[in-house]
Amino acid sequence: MLSDATKAIIKSTAPVLQKHGKEITARMYQIAFAERPDFKRFFENTWVKYPLDGGPQPARLAEAVCAYAQNIDNLDALKGPLEHIAHKHTDMRVIAEQYPVIGASLLQAIKDVLGDAATSEVMTAWGEAYNFLADVLIKREKEIYRDEDAQMIAAARK
Repeated sequence: MLSDATKAIIKSTAPVLQKHGKEITARMYQIAFAERPDFKRFFENTWVKYPLDGGPQPARLAEAVCAYAQNIDNLDALKGPLEHIAHKHTDMRVIAEQYPVIGASLLQAIKDVLGDAATSEVMTAWGEAYNFLADVLIKREKEIYRDEDAQMIAAARK
């Protein structure tokens, strides 16, 4: 569970994310793909079609990150979008082990873009917030994978 102090810090960053979100997420993808070029395969509708800038993907992610910041104290408001993301991730075969690379890339991108405004307090809060959300998504994605496996087994038995 996130502390009230972490939630307050994250919520206070929402206006900055709204202003610089696409720049942050575009930078995040640069960092992640430099470390793990194979991650581009998860973005066949964006990075494969638009190899230079990912087309609409950085803007989509920026909107999602901003919505998370704005609703950090009311995650029920994000239930539908999070379910959509979890299903997208399972459709692309994302696994839990990929989250740390993306998290580290996002945090580095925040630092790169915001510079001195990315204080240690802000960075610590975003690290906690990312890990919390990653855990939520990983748990849901594991459930989806289990359900898919059960359906395949049931279909094979028929």
